[in-house]
Amino acid sequence: MSYATRLSFKLPLLAGLSLTALLPAFAQEEALSLRLRWLPGHVYTQETLTQTTTGLTAIGKPEDQKMKVKQTTVIRVTRAESGEKLARVTFQALTGEVMLQGQKQVFDSADLSKASPMIKASVGQSVGKSFILVYGPEDQFVDVRDSGTMAASADGIPALDSIAEAKNVADLYRRSLEMGLPKMSVKTGDRWTSQETVKFPSAGTINVELRAKLEAIVDYEGHRHAKISFEGDMKRADESVGTRGVTLGAGSKTFGQVLFDLERDTVSFGAFSADIKLEISGKIIPVHQQVTTRLASLVKE
Repeated sequence: MSYATRLSFKLPLLAGLSLTALLPAFAQEEALSLRLRWLPGHVYTQETLTQTTTGLTAIGKPEDQKMKVKQTTVIRVTRAESGEKLARVTFQALTGEVMLQGQKQVFDSADLSKASPMIKASVGQSVGKSFILVYGPEDQFVDVRDSGTMAASADGIPALDSIAEAKNVADLYRRSLEMGLPKMSVKTGDRWTSQETVKFPSAGTINVELRAKLEAIVDYEGHRHAKISFEGDMKRADESVGTRGVTLGAGSKTFGQVLFDLERDTVSFGAFSADIKLEISGKIIPVHQQVTTRLASLVKE
């Protein structure tokens, strides 16, 4: 059947419909607010897989360093008397493998008895540590609280710089939860640009510009989701130039996709990729990182 023949079958049907009857079909999509909205009395469990390749061969080392880490994070949400929502984030477990000096070392935070001293120290600084992300009644971010456990020292009295760094880590995690999400309501096909200033514990202050798009509304694990894609550039802030041993080199980029659950107002899945150029003592070391995060469970207590 030709296109013209098919069209002739449709025209009589269209002729019988009024203009007002057709309008809802074109106006049915409303702008969506893709803001995280925490559910008090609920527990969110996230699983994050991070794979990192550090190009040490670029600076004359015999091989690149490769690391794969799976992290389980639990977010328990309560409501304060003030009406604020308190999301306590706890890094519950870490497992993974890393190539050190040509040998693969496997580790599990549940039993570090056979792990190397470096792995024990690194994992010990993360597992079991927690902080609270505070949100207002309308789910606007307010502050980071109770991050002191992440800065605990051997004598129990953390230094002021450790406290500040712990708060930066907590804020960096909070920003990762919102990565790619628009601050305004959007429709399918809309594009937006966001600019953020982020403090990385090792590389200092970084300016991030993300260009994002709402690609489509899709079904994922039985829920309607907004599918967002983005790409962005990362540049070090001017004030960090020449003041740190480790800084971000020019040309660092990131790409990714997220699925925002329109029914539960949270991110169910995110896949990010970053090509980073670290500048260490004047030498450029390429770092490629892939991060996949999924919402493993959301349950009411």
